[in-house]
Amino acid sequence: MNKYNWKTFGQGKISQFLQKNLDNNKLAHAYLFVGKEHLGKSLLAKEFTKSILCQDYHRQSQNSVEFLPCGQCVFCQQFEKGIHPDVYFLKKEEDKKNIIVEQVREMQKILYLASFLNSYKIALIEQAGDLNESAQNALLKVLEEPRKKTILILVANDLNMLLPTIISRCRVIKFQPVATEMIFHYLINLGANREEARVFSSLAHGQIGLAISFFNNPDYYKLYLERTKQFIELFSYNLTNRFKMIGDTLSVYDTPLGKAEFLIQELDDWQIFLRDILFLKNNLGHLITNWHFQEQLQKLAGEFTSRKTIMLMKKIEEIKATLSYNINPRLAVENLLLNF
Repeated sequence: MNKYNWKTFGQGKISQFLQKNLDNNKLAHAYLFVGKEHLGKSLLAKEFTKSILCQDYHRQSQNSVEFLPCGQCVFCQQFEKGIHPDVYFLKKEEDKKNIIVEQVREMQKILYLASFLNSYKIALIEQAGDLNESAQNALLKVLEEPRKKTILILVANDLNMLLPTIISRCRVIKFQPVATEMIFHYLINLGANREEARVFSSLAHGQIGLAISFFNNPDYYKLYLERTKQFIELFSYNLTNRFKMIGDTLSVYDTPLGKAEFLIQELDDWQIFLRDILFLKNNLGHLITNWHFQEQLQKLAGEFTSRKTIMLMKKIEEIKATLSYNINPRLAVENLLLNF
């Protein structure tokens, strides 16, 4: 019987690998969990962290434990409440674009202090891609001089956002999309009907966390439908009205950072829609995601060439990359609309 009761799904091989690290007491000084959003990276990082602390607690007290994490010991309870004195969560400050060097230096000071509970000291960076270059260079010094029983766990969506020297000093764990059929059956077990499970598992594109969000939060799914409908309407507008719609939408967000984060999610959805058009143009209609907009997709598939569709998808990918570099979000998307 597996003694680990991790609340994760779809990443069995990764879970087994990390559990083997624990069983053999061969923990790396740094891990890098990398993969698309909504694959369970942060959840698994927390389950792993909690298990390290729990196992160490029981070893110190010379007690056996049936499951890891047990959820009952003082270490587990402190971690759940976010008050474990030997766990440090590093994330960007509110309304800041990046994690800055001063934050990394503060983390380093805390990691280098003696453990409060004679346990592991663990730093968890859930959005490692938010580290600016100076912060990454400071982090590199921490990685180059690992302390005993000190572990860093970085979580990132894209390896390209991190310095190669940081990547090389971490045990890299690559997360893969979860099979649509697995997500479908998982949603059924959560209580979804077959129609809901079919729609949400298809929309998720292997990102199980996204499928769960659609199921648990009807407003989230409704917002997705509204955004997709708005994107379809863009094709019927002239350029002036397209610019106005984008301007009105972005005006809701007060900061450039808020605008950029919204646009990245929006552009992800646009890419999915354009991919559906490409499928229809190549007689692969059974693969489309937005089946509830099939009529509109068919119409656009008749108006778009495959070449233009591919060009737009590539253009979107380029703009998503530039949004990470203080590019004016509105100008970036207006530049895209010129190509519609």
